[in-house]
Amino acid sequence: MRLGSGLLLALLLAGCSGRDGNQLTLHNSVWDQVHVEIVVTKSANCDDRGPEFVARKEVLIRKDKVENVDVPPEAAVCWRHDRNPNNPKPGAYLRIRSTMGASR
Repeated sequence: MRLGSGLLLALLLAGCSGRDGNQLTLHNSVWDQVHVEIVVTKSANCDDRGPEFVARKEVLIRKDKVENVDVPPEAAVCWRHDRNPNNPKPGAYLRIRSTMGASR
């Protein structure tokens, strides 16, 4: 059975978290603990580690805990978690783009 990421990670991109960018909050409400890879990039490709790459971080989020990620203006944050923490293998990236400071 495949669990959707919405069950595992709730996200909030707060547009008013500061003039230097936004903040993404990841919350584990399902498993005792889960490994999450977080990538901040200005590239459209989450796997790209070229000049638009900003940062990469791996975290272990325990049940009912959160991880906050600062996202610079005009950057995107990508994250992926183990599909099944009892048999860890990374899933596909989920991505959200920060629009703070963007011209619309």
